[in-house]
Amino acid sequence: MKTNDMTSGSPTRLILQFAVPLFIGNIFQQVFTIVDTMIAGYNLGDGAIAAIGATSSLYSLLIDFATGMNSGYGIVVARMFGAKDKEGLKRSIAAMVVLNLAITAVLTGGSLLALRPLMRLLNVPQPIFEDAYLYIAVILGGMASITLYNMFAGILRALGNSKTPLYFLIFSCAANLLMDVLFIVVLGWGVQGAAAATVIAEGGAAILSG
Repeated sequence: MKTNDMTSGSPTRLILQFAVPLFIGNIFQQVFTIVDTMIAGYNLGDGAIAAIGATSSLYSLLIDFATGMNSGYGIVVARMFGAKDKEGLKRSIAAMVVLNLAITAVLTGGSLLALRPLMRLLNVPQPIFEDAYLYIAVILGGMASITLYNMFAGILRALGNSKTPLYFLIFSCAANLLMDVLFIVVLGWGVQGAAAATVIAEGGAAILSG
């Protein structure tokens, strides 16, 4: 695993080298929803676009939560790495794994149970309600893959490596595109296929990052 000691060298150069991949990664995170919307809309019609768009705020909340949570955990990991405290580094990574798994399990179960009432609070139109529900339910059911990718990416970034998570994210975006075509166009899975492609692609990025 490539690491980068951020405590030595030119601060400006180190910050730029670290920050640019983060910026590009944020763009690619949005590509998942854009690709889903484009392929589903072209092949399934306006209703599919509306169904995916109706739950985009929930999906964005999920992504932002997973990213923010692991960025916070990563601060502790980064401190241990910078202090060259190997035992502290192991403990902080172990705690990060346990907390991610526990929180993900609670949020997955709770969000799926409360999903329909929450969608009604969001005023999701009745004609697209079921398609929207199917799409976001698959995403929420696969929350673990999204959280795990962000966890492994957070660990790598805490060790000064922001490029490797970006490479895996770009790969998963390409995989998402191919699976969207397979699941929606070839297999005819509808909006659920778009959601399944996103979950599987994020899971692939998590496995590669780990």
